[in-house]
Amino acid sequence: MYFRQLPHAHSGAFCYLLADPCAQEAVVIDPHPDQADLVLAILQERDLRLIHVLRTHLHDDHEPCGALCDFTGATRIAGPGSSDTKACIVTHGDTLVFGCEVVRVLSTPGHTPDAVSYLWRDRLFSGDALHPDGCPAPLTTTDPGQWYDSVTRRLFLLPDETLVFPGHASAGRTVSTIAEERRRNPAFGATSRDGFITDTLARTAIPRDF
Repeated sequence: MYFRQLPHAHSGAFCYLLADPCAQEAVVIDPHPDQADLVLAILQERDLRLIHVLRTHLHDDHEPCGALCDFTGATRIAGPGSSDTKACIVTHGDTLVFGCEVVRVLSTPGHTPDAVSYLWRDRLFSGDALHPDGCPAPLTTTDPGQWYDSVTRRLFLLPDETLVFPGHASAGRTVSTIAEERRRNPAFGATSRDGFITDTLARTAIPRDF
């Protein structure tokens, strides 16, 4: 297998490239449009063909990265209710294949209505559903109860050793495990559902610059 975590310098967001070198097929998760040239360079260097561009979620400051798909012929993948009208919509339990590798779709709405996470081998790509030791700022479309349930009733049921690769670094951390987050995450592991809802609604009401 081949795996790269690619940070975007300006936004701090992470893009992930997964590949089956034997079959020469790859998928990319949450690429920023500015990273298209980098992704293409890695594909060329490794002699890989891009099969899918996976999005964990989209909101106002995100772009669907259609140019990368147009250039490679890759299929855009997004969750139910995505604003990307050209994407192929996946739902919970769907699987995506590249070479001999399989990515499983986990529906994790809450931070955004269309949010999904992707499970590949022992690695979870959680987007903005779950960050190491916390969670991102809520949006006006955030449903806090749904968000809490997605994390605690779906992601936290994964095996302890599952590696959590988030959409952004949190307190400098770029990876965690389900066991760590279940035990010590202050937003989900160390508070009640009602407490999370109350705190999230209060944070949503605070004006922010996006």
